[in-house]
Amino acid sequence: KLEVFVFFQQWQEAVDLVQKAGNVRLFLSSTFVVVRYTFLAALTYLKAAQSSSGWKKRQMKKCAHKTIQLIRGWAKNGNVNVVHYLRILGAELAVLNGKNKKAKKSFNAAISTSRRNGFLRDSALAHELASAYFKAQGDDYWRNYHIECSRACYQEWGCGEKVKKLDAIM
Repeated sequence: KLEVFVFFQQWQEAVDLVQKAGNVRLFLSSTFVVVRYTFLAALTYLKAAQSSSGWKKRQMKKCAHKTIQLIRGWAKNGNVNVVHYLRILGAELAVLNGKNKKAKKSFNAAISTSRRNGFLRDSALAHELASAYFKAQGDDYWRNYHIECSRACYQEWGCGEKVKKLDAIM
């Protein structure tokens, strides 16, 4: 469910699910599922922090930092399959902290790293998140570029419903 909420950018539902689940990593059956869930939870916390203020924003940011630390540990221990996750999360953290140059650089790194290493759905997600960032910045050129790239990645991945949703907003 979390994967679907993230891909359709239903952030409130994603936050509710992550908070309800608690430390579900203890009960997940495979390393891949644990790693993927951890990434999605961190991204969910960052998006929740971006749309919150005050105590809730601090709480969500703290949860994101804790979760990102787990992923950093895995990367430090040699798991190269999480590097693109760190780039995506770094971009969203830069957005949260108002560091626009770092956000742009991090989105580009996230896109190239995920694509180069064969993570097509994460490349699509990174493009989509970059598009939302550039839309918020009022930069229609880069917003349109990234949404078109996101659509192409989702199309290649075979995610027809997501392609339809993107077509509706293009």
